[in-house]
Amino acid sequence: IFIAFNILQRRAVLLHSSLKVKKQSFPSFASNLVGIPEEALARVCSRIVHTGFVRAEDADERRVLKLMQEVQLVSSAVPGSSAARVKMRNEIRALMLSKGMPNFFVTINPADVYNPVVRLLAGEDIDVDNILPDQPYNHWKQSILVARNPVVAAQFFDVYMKAFV
Repeated sequence: IFIAFNILQRRAVLLHSSLKVKKQSFPSFASNLVGIPEEALARVCSRIVHTGFVRAEDADERRVLKLMQEVQLVSSAVPGSSAARVKMRNEIRALMLSKGMPNFFVTINPADVYNPVVRLLAGEDIDVDNILPDQPYNHWKQSILVARNPVVAAQFFDVYMKAFV
């Protein structure tokens, strides 16, 4: 499931990311970008990928680094990105300005390791109606069940949230 999420996240980054340049610096940015050789861009990109940072070795690479400082990445449409979190925070602040401060907060913590519904969703044959609070069950085994089958944990979360709402 994590591999599938990674693939979906990369796809969202590719589809919904864009670059932003200040309006007044756009003409000079465009002319500088056209004048940079592709080899200089490739060298800078490969060094960033391999080392995480780069130091300019010639004039073309200095121009590339200068252009990189002028460009901002816009990724607010990518779920899970820091820009998406900032966007959601700003939406909450706007709602508080227009509707007022919320009067009631609820924090929900569905503990999938302690809930017998997880075992039921995993296919274990249990009688949910006759489970008593004092009946012992192994939390460690359920932790392993959740770790090995994250889909069951996601289904439990969905059932729990739908029951709450």
